Amino acid sequence: MKTIKERFEKVIGEIYRLKIPFDTVYTSVFLIESRSGAVLVDCATTDADVEGYILPALENFGHKITDIRAIVITHNHGDHVGGLSRILHHAPNIEVIRKACTPFDEFEVYPLYGHAREMIGLFDSRTGTLISGDGLQGAGVDKYRACAEDKAAYYETLERVKQDERIENLVFSHAYEPWYEDHLFGRDKVLDCLTKCKKYIGE
Repeated sequence: MKTIKERFEKVIGEIYRLKIPFDTVYTSVFLIESRSGAVLVDCATTDADVEGYILPALENFGHKITDIRAIVITHNHGDHVGGLSRILHHAPNIEVIRKACTPFDEFEVYPLYGHAREMIGLFDSRTGTLISGDGLQGAGVDKYRACAEDKAAYYETLERVKQDERIENLVFSHAYEPWYEDHLFGRDKVLDCLTKCKKYIGE
């Protein structure tokens, strides 16, 4: 695994990624700038991740945790939601978004049910980018293979994303196989991803 620093790194447009160690891989926290204030997506695994990675990275970026207007929780698995109580300890007024809701600013909270029954992502209309978290897994990552709590819902998600021609780019929480990348840019790559997701979840 590459060296991980306490810094958000630009992915595309106003989307930035912070990589935080998780087991043998890493999980991601995203910072997105918008006209109404900054938004986080996910919050890593532990209180120590918040104190040792998220807060310093925000400070390095020029933000305090109290600057964040909302946090989107993609799903209720520990490496994505584990730091939430610590975030709220520091900033109890942050809006917590866990379900698909009315679009806000440049964002649409996007249903990605399957891997988890309440799985969501965040679509940024400025760049046509869907932050899919674990919603589109390919073959999985390291020892964590592709899995779905609801396989039928996962297939429905794949079809929904396929039909949504606005989605030009995908950003994952982990560097999924078979791409060994944590993002894919371009509509052709999005469609190829969906085909492979369907293949691997069926194996």
